[in-house]
Amino acid sequence: MHQDEDFSIENITKIEGHASLDLKVRSGKVESCEFRVTESHRFFEDMVNGRHFSQIPLIVSRICGLCSSSHLTTALEAVEDALEVEPSEQTKSLRRLSIFGEFLKSHSLHLYMLALPDYLAKESVLKFGEKEHHFIHDGLNLKKAGTDILTALGGRPHHTVNYRVGHVTKGPNSEKLVAILKGLESVREKALETVHLFDSFAAKHPFERKTNFVALKGKNYPLMEGQAIHCSDKTSVEKDGLMQHLQEVVVPYSTAKNAVFNGKDYVVGALARIALNKNQLHPEARKALKGCSTKLPNKSPFSTNLAQAIELVHCVESAIDLAKDLSPRNEPAPKIKPKACSGVGVTEAPRGLLYHSYTLDGKGFITESNMVIPTQQNIRSIELDLHDFVPTILSKPREKAALEMEKLIRAYDPCISCSVHFLKVNWT
Repeated sequence: MHQDEDFSIENITKIEGHASLDLKVRSGKVESCEFRVTESHRFFEDMVNGRHFSQIPLIVSRICGLCSSSHLTTALEAVEDALEVEPSEQTKSLRRLSIFGEFLKSHSLHLYMLALPDYLAKESVLKFGEKEHHFIHDGLNLKKAGTDILTALGGRPHHTVNYRVGHVTKGPNSEKLVAILKGLESVREKALETVHLFDSFAAKHPFERKTNFVALKGKNYPLMEGQAIHCSDKTSVEKDGLMQHLQEVVVPYSTAKNAVFNGKDYVVGALARIALNKNQLHPEARKALKGCSTKLPNKSPFSTNLAQAIELVHCVESAIDLAKDLSPRNEPAPKIKPKACSGVGVTEAPRGLLYHSYTLDGKGFITESNMVIPTQQNIRSIELDLHDFVPTILSKPREKAALEMEKLIRAYDPCISCSVHFLKVNWT
């Protein structure tokens, strides 16, 4: 590359749509960096407005094919918060187990199918040779352990149907729990191997940029039911006060909003969760983290891959512990009386903090809603990281520089549709 460059990266598949990157470099400095999300608006908030609260969870679970349980759980929390419905401990446990399954499914696909080919200098997993072929099976086996949890508990692997406001329509029987445990135990060692694998890559990317981390915080490693939302700038806020600190910003060149927290850029996701909650990780995950040559937390976006690998260990071990303690029994659905009210749900999706809020009328119909998605919150940081990162790779040939940018974008795990072919660079 030269010290003066104008180039664009087109057709970045993101959020089940498209995005592009336009950069202008002058005298070795980035004059402009625009990460453009060009996908049309999806209007999920308008889809739920006017619907009865009982329909909301099953609608919003379709927002994402990979994070459907996270949207489902967050919507349930919001509606239950509004209607003052307290789910049983069994219901909460089953939801937690499903979230562990979703994280396993999502993280394993990202790490093995999307990120790993970059580090092995392969175009895609389809180019893996005999030496690398086992990685495909490793990733799919980890994914299967997560998918089996979702199928057993939710009725199907995607857009699960058994979870409703205040209860679970059908819990797993003992036979299904035994199968879940068997699957989880079969991938224990593979989760640890994933940590060692991505730890070996992390040291190759010393780039860091100062930013803030935002995540749920609680007594346990909080993927749901966190006590509060914390920021590394020492801010702590209850979930119903989040939008007083989180501001969505419209940028003229993108159809996706950006977001700031206390007026500053911030990061959500696995790296943020570990930065604020590493002492709450499962003991086996803490042990794996301690054994890494790369120390977390740090401010390198590339370390998100390693953070996700640590979370794989946490989710496998936590799911095993939880499944062993479960003895599901049939529970009656709670009697819910509609009323005019508002509620908020905040959870951690695989890609970061997820927010839903709903306002209901006296008959239980939604009159107002708001959703803040993790990828949307990370877009600004992706752009700022690229702004600072590009000058460090100007000495590389154009194709290699583009690959390094691709690695950085992909490290955020913005969406499963961000396949290995998502970058097409047109150099001017």
